[in-house]
Amino acid sequence: MTQPLADILKPIDREADGAGRRTAMDVYDMLQSSILDGTLKPGTIVSQVAIAEALKVSRTPVREAMRMLQEGGLLTGEPNYRSRVVEFDPVDIEALYAKRIVLEALGVAMTVKRLEAHGPDELETLVRALESPEAHEDFGEWQRLHRQFHRHIVAGAGATMIADLEQLEKRSERYQSAYKGAHLPGWWQRGEAEHRELFEAMANGDAAQAGELAARHLARTALELLAALAPEYDSSRVRDSLRFATAGAKGLT
Repeated sequence: MTQPLADILKPIDREADGAGRRTAMDVYDMLQSSILDGTLKPGTIVSQVAIAEALKVSRTPVREAMRMLQEGGLLTGEPNYRSRVVEFDPVDIEALYAKRIVLEALGVAMTVKRLEAHGPDELETLVRALESPEAHEDFGEWQRLHRQFHRHIVAGAGATMIADLEQLEKRSERYQSAYKGAHLPGWWQRGEAEHRELFEAMANGDAAQAGELAARHLARTALELLAALAPEYDSSRVRDSLRFATAGAKGLT
């Protein structure tokens, strides 16, 4: 039985949000978080009316927030002002990781060439935090740190590319939350080893090696997700994207 939206979404705090200010971004952030952490399950149908009632806002910001979520690939449009939370879809996993593999490899290489003196220290701090018992025991904390790590390694790629990669990372988190490495032993250890190896390449100023390692890290993640969530799916496009990205990385000087 589907849980009522009123039990999932809490009214926006008027005092915390400012007197009378309840914007589309407030609604967007709350809905996006609920989708990414699995509170709003894949396939759940949500209506503008029900969301507006649950959040105690008008339908205008809800309509705008739902439009943005549709553009971001988290909702699909349904009749009568309703939307559906996108189901887990191997085609979506493949497409978003194929994009991430190429874009993030390039973003990492760009960042290495622009890395400031304190950059490696900040990155190592994140690597150590991801390796900590606290991160292992709290998946939400691990996911927060993981998001920061991937944002940091492309920090020199420019605002537009960073924004695009951030949206792809957020979409990836839905699948990470569903998977959590439970299907294939050694998930934590593989990720940690790859993060550390990538950090070392960036700290050493090796743009080509760092770009290739970023591509391989994402491809491995995508292939494990597909193996766990859609084992019969043909994942050849992920491998094609990896070959393209690594060939490009090797061409960097």
